[in-house]
Amino acid sequence: MKKISSRIRGFSLMELMVVMLIIGIIAAFVVPASTTILRGSQLVQASQIITDQFSLARQYALSTNHPVELRLIQYADPEVPGEVVNGSNSPSSGNFRAIQIVQDVDTSDSNGNAIMKRVALDKPQLLPQSIVMDQTQPMSTLIAEAKAPSNQNGIPNPTQTPLLTTAVTNVDPVMPRNIGYNYQYVTFRFQPDGSTNLPARSVSDSNGCWFVTLRNINDSNPTVSGTALVTQTGGGTRAVNFFTLLVDPVTGATKQFRPGI
Repeated sequence: MKKISSRIRGFSLMELMVVMLIIGIIAAFVVPASTTILRGSQLVQASQIITDQFSLARQYALSTNHPVELRLIQYADPEVPGEVVNGSNSPSSGNFRAIQIVQDVDTSDSNGNAIMKRVALDKPQLLPQSIVMDQTQPMSTLIAEAKAPSNQNGIPNPTQTPLLTTAVTNVDPVMPRNIGYNYQYVTFRFQPDGSTNLPARSVSDSNGCWFVTLRNINDSNPTVSGTALVTQTGGGTRAVNFFTLLVDPVTGATKQFRPGI
């Protein structure tokens, strides 16, 4: 009978190097693709959050026959470089990364004095950490125009709409993640008939709509080139992955826009 050898042959150094080379080539294609997919899914999740909240605010106003306030909220994230959490001006060092629906309610304090309190109709919806609302013109008119001073002294007019304002302790809702009242927000209202209190815009200006744009925090600020939304890269232009929600100030109806959709 022929004896069977128990010796097991291993891989040679050359074979191992070939296998490692193949793995490296595959990883070079797979890792960027998976990163792009992840960033895209986070943007989709964020776009669903903001779209749902706009729709919910309008539905609350219609069903309760009472104005409902929608807030785009800015605060500093301690995990993001350059954002100051404990500084005196910390909210403005951060990004717009949350949205909430509130309503004014007449109530009284412990002494029986009549006061107005802003009651949250839903918990604050925080966007995925990598997604923020763009603050620039012309990508987010709701935010950019609220930040622009409305008079020559550089002081916002309290009747300005949309309005950028700072949270008030014991009046505004408390934010989670130890943010508390250390935030500011852009606000406008949906009226009982479904419209908004936003000023009318020219039809030539995005069909008369106001809008807000979501993008990845690491992406450059988009700009407009003709009718295409692009970002400057090395002197050229390329499409940027973003999501824009438009709201008609007269009807309160919303429309969505994404590159290629």
